[in-house]
Amino acid sequence: MGKKILFYVVGISIACLGVTFILKSNAGAGPQDVVLMVLSEKSGLTFGTWVIISQGLFLLFNSLLLKKRPEFESVITMIFWGLVVDFWMEIVFYDLELFLSTAWLRWVCFLLGVLLIGIGVGIYLTPNLPRMPYDGMMVALCERFQLSLMASRTILEITFIIIGVLVGGNIGAGTIVLVVCIGTIIQFFNQLSRKIYTIS
Repeated sequence: MGKKILFYVVGISIACLGVTFILKSNAGAGPQDVVLMVLSEKSGLTFGTWVIISQGLFLLFNSLLLKKRPEFESVITMIFWGLVVDFWMEIVFYDLELFLSTAWLRWVCFLLGVLLIGIGVGIYLTPNLPRMPYDGMMVALCERFQLSLMASRTILEITFIIIGVLVGGNIGAGTIVLVVCIGTIIQFFNQLSRKIYTIS
């Protein structure tokens, strides 16, 4: 159980750090994060708070999609994720934008964030502990429609690009890069993480 929790906590922490780097880079953001940033700016609530609220809605959607009871075990994951991303964004890297004075630095920060999200999500999915409902939706689509992780993640990201445009979010070039790359990166590091998990 200790190994499961280690992979879980490390994976979430890395993924949340990746989200922070992407948002602070201002080079674009994940489609879901674009929507949450708009909600955060308009409501005054932190980004992490909106993560928790939105994941609660995804939790209910997954239940309907799979025709199962809601995975209430994921509530702990939702809260932990929201707290960790606020820790990175509001405390550790609050002033990170001040150090990203050129376009190339912003893109380095953005691309590092994309890589970290892929690594983090790939790792935290490995021990099969309660998932973030958004990632649970990715897995639910795989199960319901026989899709790969890459395909289901890409479908979700494109859906949120459309929503992001509708709510007036900042859909930049980085958003497209993220949509194209993130599914493949998650799948690669999830496969690698499972091998390490099995032999460790």
